[in-house]
Amino acid sequence: MKRLLEEFYGTCTRNGVRTLNESGLTPSAYYDAALRFVDVQVEGNLAFRKLVVADPPPSPKYGKGDVTMLANGVRGANDFKVHWLGWEGVDFDLTLDLGAAAAPREVSLGTLYDPHSWILHPRRVTCYVSADGSRFQEIGTLTVEGDQRKEDVTRTFSFKLPVPDVRFIRVHVGGTKQLPDWHASAGGMSWVFVDEIVAR
Repeated sequence: MKRLLEEFYGTCTRNGVRTLNESGLTPSAYYDAALRFVDVQVEGNLAFRKLVVADPPPSPKYGKGDVTMLANGVRGANDFKVHWLGWEGVDFDLTLDLGAAAAPREVSLGTLYDPHSWILHPRRVTCYVSADGSRFQEIGTLTVEGDQRKEDVTRTFSFKLPVPDVRFIRVHVGGTKQLPDWHASAGGMSWVFVDEIVAR
């Protein structure tokens, strides 16, 4: 699949193709999105097929609300209907159980931006770790600055984990909750979409 994608992108580049559809999708944007989707997160990923608990649970409208999607090794496409889970107007916690003590060096979480569909990146993401599932230590917080008028379609929040003997990893996702003033539906509830937790 990756080879076919490379060939397609190379053909577009050699022939000066600027857009692929009436929406103005460029070969470069298509290539980046498709490459992210086929980049399976399995090898070396300690989170692969591990238990994830979401509080509150995601909306059943997308991915049937199936939280196992967050550790299935597949990142979401640029389309929010493909391998994404969504939360509307709330903050939420995702707790990953590695099943046994481990020493991951880094954990990451991907989010989506599609303001036409009322989907924004979260305001902030905070990472915690625990050995026993009861006492959690904060690792750090990453924030999205500005009003999100222009953002990348996908964003990855990555945290270095300098702590040994980690079994549980929790990410607290602080949503935007409401659409900003610049949005055509300002004041309406906004969504946060998440695709995959990766621990290496």
